[in-house]
Amino acid sequence: MTDQSCQDSIIKDILQWDGHIHAFVELSETETTLPDPGQLGGLTVGIKDIIDVKGLPTRNGSDACHDAVPATEDAQVVTALRAAGARIVGKTTTTEFAFTDPTVCRNPHDLSRTPGGSSSGSGAAVAAGVVDIALGTQTAGSLCRPAAYCGVVGFKPTYGVLPTRGVTPLAPSFDSVGIIAGTVTLAQKAFDAMAPCDGATSHAMAPATLCGLWDNDVIVNADTRDALNDAATVLAGLGVCVADSPLIADVDRIVAAHRAIMHFEASAFHGSMLNDARISQLKPKFRKALEAGAAITPAEAAEAAAFLAQANQDFWQSLADVDIVLTLPVPDGPPMIDGTTGFQDWLTPWTVFGGPLICLPWGADSLGRPRSVMLAAHPGKDAELLVTAATLERHCPPLSKPQLPDA
Repeated sequence: MTDQSCQDSIIKDILQWDGHIHAFVELSETETTLPDPGQLGGLTVGIKDIIDVKGLPTRNGSDACHDAVPATEDAQVVTALRAAGARIVGKTTTTEFAFTDPTVCRNPHDLSRTPGGSSSGSGAAVAAGVVDIALGTQTAGSLCRPAAYCGVVGFKPTYGVLPTRGVTPLAPSFDSVGIIAGTVTLAQKAFDAMAPCDGATSHAMAPATLCGLWDNDVIVNADTRDALNDAATVLAGLGVCVADSPLIADVDRIVAAHRAIMHFEASAFHGSMLNDARISQLKPKFRKALEAGAAITPAEAAEAAAFLAQANQDFWQSLADVDIVLTLPVPDGPPMIDGTTGFQDWLTPWTVFGGPLICLPWGADSLGRPRSVMLAAHPGKDAELLVTAATLERHCPPLSKPQLPDA
């Protein structure tokens, strides 16, 4: 099969699903594979539409960018994927500038439910099986949440490990490129292709694991809690020392401080849109965030940043003897389409703390919605986290693949 006929076949498969889930905003009509396919040879990749792909416009999920011209070069992470032989098939749906206004994208497991956001299309496309891998980003909970809601693997590396050149910023203090994939092995391959190699590898599971949830008043669905307990039992059966303990941090204050900095930095980058015709093209939540950010003073932002830096230090010091944390990314399955992209306040502290995170699908709940558990590690311990996740993944309960609605 020629490159062009292969690309045509891939696009045909995508379009069968995409009339239902709206995971893509732009498809690449042509893509040439390398003579030496590399470690990602034969794998298809979708790219979140805040990340530049040469020849395709980056519209950032916003009507304000409707006239964006095609990018003249790939983002650095896309260049690395191509060099490893990946076939870039198109741009996936994102919320506006990766904020919280919901999109038209739907969850392949249940079209009446949200896929989460902001990396909505990336999660939906992988869950539907139309791509092997998709790139997303996380500034609060934007990658792990759609991975959890769509029942796929979501890996957010240590903050700063993957370059953000060619990625539209939201809040650079937190913005991270990450990977959504069908398996941990695929996520690992994509990460290896994009991450600078420092020679640090791990072949052993992390021995000391803490199992717990944030110590706040969020109600956890019973099915979801069962998933956490089941995963802890599996790890213990594999010889890992698992201790149960709540995660101690002032979650509400961390979320508020993070939001202040996010609004402040978003306004610094995009606030000019409030002063011209584009203001009428902005979605309500993003517009409100820019207005809020414009009202925050540099001193207030610095105070919030100082609080988060201290919270970060205190949190990791409290876990000095813990290698891995087993927890939940969300307290419940994907909600019905209701004007939101779901719950993110449990993920925000983890993003602030900067370490690697990986979500694993863990069967389905009593309503048939995907369940997910999450592993977290200290910053820089990406290799250890991936090894532990790959081992745990072999014991995950099955999750049925979504069925094409026309089938």
